[in-house]
Amino acid sequence: MPERGLFVSGRAALGPEGAAEGVAEVLHQAVAEGVFPGAVARVEALSGPSTLLEFATGRVSTRPPGAPVEVDTSYDLASLTKLYTATVALRLVASGELDLDMDVGRTIEVTGLYGVTPRALLEHRSGLPAWRPYYEQVRGDGSAEILKAALAEDLERDPSEPAVYSDVGFLVLMVLLERISGRGLEALVQEEVLIPLGLAGTGFRPVGGGPEEAGALLSSGSIAATEECPRRGLLVGEVHDDNAWAMGGVAPHAGLYGTAAEVAAFARGWWDAPEIGFLPRALRDEAWSRPSTGGTHSLGWDTVSSENSTAGQLLSRQSHGHLGFTGTSLWIDPERAVAVILLSNRVHPNREGGSAMGTFRRQFHDAVVHFVDAL
Repeated sequence: MPERGLFVSGRAALGPEGAAEGVAEVLHQAVAEGVFPGAVARVEALSGPSTLLEFATGRVSTRPPGAPVEVDTSYDLASLTKLYTATVALRLVASGELDLDMDVGRTIEVTGLYGVTPRALLEHRSGLPAWRPYYEQVRGDGSAEILKAALAEDLERDPSEPAVYSDVGFLVLMVLLERISGRGLEALVQEEVLIPLGLAGTGFRPVGGGPEEAGALLSSGSIAATEECPRRGLLVGEVHDDNAWAMGGVAPHAGLYGTAAEVAAFARGWWDAPEIGFLPRALRDEAWSRPSTGGTHSLGWDTVSSENSTAGQLLSRQSHGHLGFTGTSLWIDPERAVAVILLSNRVHPNREGGSAMGTFRRQFHDAVVHFVDAL
């Protein structure tokens, strides 16, 4: 397969021959084995304005056959959305509107959430359930109904017990952020994250049309398809997550679409946050610290697991990032000062093959580290 879209910077070209091609080969092999129909990978040097590697392979869909993936193809970011929601929360902390240790239940007047803090929600230690199929019960205003259901959940664990990754916790966080700021989530993400960082190509609900528009997008390669949903048909430009879809496509845990370049710019915004006035250094560093309470999640960010991490074996233990169910990820390695972005649509045409994706993620990140270390 030709290495369409492979860009290697002049700095990277100083490395041994084949280092960049090793990353490309791992991606080519994943497409050949059906792990995903296509993907974009990007490696960004954060210590200077430099893209070390950018690569696109495969197609935006296989059923129907879509256009080749380009480096600027937009993907459903899935749970990478949580990073943007967490960023909103920390921006409100920096402005004095939010206290990480305030009582969420008392603030939003929900007795069952007394004692839960924003810190616990961000670290997935609130005791709230991991997930609920709220979309199955929606009859009217999906967002209002789902948020009401999330607020009515009983705590299943004490916050001192091991963390449990929770979409429900982020729904509660959305209610809190909207209540204390007087702004809706979409406006918060725009005003606190996307506009300050210049991310004009990232957003909720990128597509508003029907099948004809979806077909045109697949033919142009501008947006990658996700799943063939039995209820909604082939998903192109609408959120894959069912609860987020029932909320109108705007949710705190999923819903954003973006390109690899835009995710890289988000990572750079965090890296440069103290210098550009985006976040105070102490708050940024706290968000990137390994949690002292057990688990792997800090303030919205995940950290490298001690065993079998999808970040591979070679990224530094100080790395932090997040995965998305659709086949996306962002990892920042502070020791190497690089951001590693992977965007794929591994749920197309269906979500089978999750174990193969996990194996690929590890191989991909190890190949990237070999590439970076060879520079």
